[in-house]
Amino acid sequence: MQPDPDWQGPIAFHELLFGTWLSYITLVVIWEKLLGAPLNEWKYALLTCLGASFFIINHYLFHAPFYLWIINSYSLIFVVTWYFLGLRDANQAFRWKCTALFLAVVHSVLYVGYELLARLAIERGVHEVWIMAATFAGFGGLILWRRPTNER
Repeated sequence: MQPDPDWQGPIAFHELLFGTWLSYITLVVIWEKLLGAPLNEWKYALLTCLGASFFIINHYLFHAPFYLWIINSYSLIFVVTWYFLGLRDANQAFRWKCTALFLAVVHSVLYVGYELLARLAIERGVHEVWIMAATFAGFGGLILWRRPTNER
């Protein structure tokens, strides 16, 4: 069984991929530079994967009658996961925790912005192949950047 094709939204796969590697970089900057609280690499990967899986809702269920319920529920799951991975055990002030929680929203908005940047490039005449090439180059750079120190 597949979702009703009339529910499908406008988000394309190349937009998701383009936004994902930039989202990962954004997560690292948020936690390491802005909050000064680096996470384990698997936590960045989990948050990125969870953020990327919004694609399922926004692509396949965007026009579904229950879209707002599912997107809001999933957003709550993302924020709760963000909290448990980075804030729950943090020995930080309440203001820091509020800022960190707010940055989950900022991260999500930026992720969507990165996806829209890919869409805008396509609409301006850049062929999808160049968006995909930039995406895979970005992932390659990300892997080199985040590899363990002893492998550098």
